[in-house]
Amino acid sequence: MREAIEAMLGVPVRAIPLSVCRIKKAYLLDRAGITKDGTVLLFAVPYLMTEDALDPRRNLSLYAVPRDYHGFMKQIDISILPRLRSAYPSYHFSLFSDHSPIDEVDAAARGGLGVLGSNGLLLTKAYGSFVFLGEIITDAVFSTVTGIERPSFPAAPPTCEGCGACMAACPGGCTDGDRTNCLSALTQKKGALTNAEIRLVRSAGLLWGCDACQLACPHNRAVINSRRDTPIPYFRTDRLCHLDRDLLAVMTDEQFLSRAYSWRGRRVMERNIGLFEEIDQSMNENSERSPT
Repeated sequence: MREAIEAMLGVPVRAIPLSVCRIKKAYLLDRAGITKDGTVLLFAVPYLMTEDALDPRRNLSLYAVPRDYHGFMKQIDISILPRLRSAYPSYHFSLFSDHSPIDEVDAAARGGLGVLGSNGLLLTKAYGSFVFLGEIITDAVFSTVTGIERPSFPAAPPTCEGCGACMAACPGGCTDGDRTNCLSALTQKKGALTNAEIRLVRSAGLLWGCDACQLACPHNRAVINSRRDTPIPYFRTDRLCHLDRDLLAVMTDEQFLSRAYSWRGRRVMERNIGLFEEIDQSMNENSERSPT
């Protein structure tokens, strides 16, 4: 079964018993009719076109440059899950990503997809942390899914070497226990930002998200330097590196909803754009005052 799912998805799949995962939202399992005796089939979807990381005009986090990954997951839900249910009618199958019943990063690392980075992201060998995680959870037991008896799994996820580059690069000074000033969270915050929060957002130059910790990681730099691009067409096309007020204004609702930042609404993006327009206006005024 695992090999069949891997062939359908086109990316490596790792299996881990649901019983050894850290359950965060048990009600999602209940809703899907899946018990804790089931199995989680984990996969990591690469999204990066490395040229985007080198684009000097980019003002969006790299994960927000392509279309929203939830659209890709929806394609899996409507194309692959019906095939699985038809091929294995005795079992339930449910797809999750982001809004998941389990701790996805913990399970992916313990299941063998990669290691846990100091910044809390999964670090894969092929594509670094430039991946989206997803999982198909089934009520079929591990031996049925894999054809082998259940091996032992580490009690804690394997970790990176802990060089500290990612945490040192964080503009908000986040630590493992304190993500209060996470810049990505600040750009997604509704309402007015404090002066300190505004300074942080402006310091990174991004309207949405933050890539500082990812770009500082030596493994991720190797991915970019070797031009290891995603092979998945969904993420290779219709990319948008730079957003401004004019472009936002002409986006149709359909176009806007296809972007990762749409879940916060246009007003948050308009606010963030305004933070940088104020800088540009101030620079222009100072230039006009300067003697020739």
